[in-house]
Amino acid sequence: MKDFDEASKKILTACVKMAKDLGIHTLAEGVETKQQLDFLQSIGCEWIQGFYYSNPLPTGEFAKLVAEKGIEIENWQQSKFYQCVGLVDLASDKPTCLALDDGSHFRLLYVNEEFHKEVKRAPAVFKQIVNEWNKPESEIAKRLHAFAQKVDQGEASYFDFKQTEQYLRLSAQQIARHENYQMLLINASDITVQYLK
Repeated sequence: MKDFDEASKKILTACVKMAKDLGIHTLAEGVETKQQLDFLQSIGCEWIQGFYYSNPLPTGEFAKLVAEKGIEIENWQQSKFYQCVGLVDLASDKPTCLALDDGSHFRLLYVNEEFHKEVKRAPAVFKQIVNEWNKPESEIAKRLHAFAQKVDQGEASYFDFKQTEQYLRLSAQQIARHENYQMLLINASDITVQYLK
């Protein structure tokens, strides 16, 4: 991360993509700025280390820092879950996001630029989905949770939403499962044209 310019961004993006294609996990060292962190997260780098988080610390001080920041330490099962997630190519040219489903709530963990562009074509639909998907009484939440259960059971792969003459299709694939949690890789498509024909 020493020479962080446009050329190094292209090289890092290609390296992370190639590593994921080969099933190799990625770690960036020497991260010092929020800009570097944001970039590495945007291309799907799994582990990030550097002065941005902390100077090197003795074990006791490290444990104190982790406790103060409320950082959860993964057990080996959680680590295995996130290792499966870590091999997903997030620097895709497809509209992609990662959502964690715990059976009662959804949490967006990652949204790529192409996903933002696609949902901007149907902003009212996506805004309503995000606003309501964790409200148990909402119809959207009920439909999304039913859809997530079907994805978990291998029975469904896409779901259509309509809002004021706009249609948005979310397609989902389960990429990891642990206890009550599943990680969903979601793609979005504005399919309004198909419905207006």
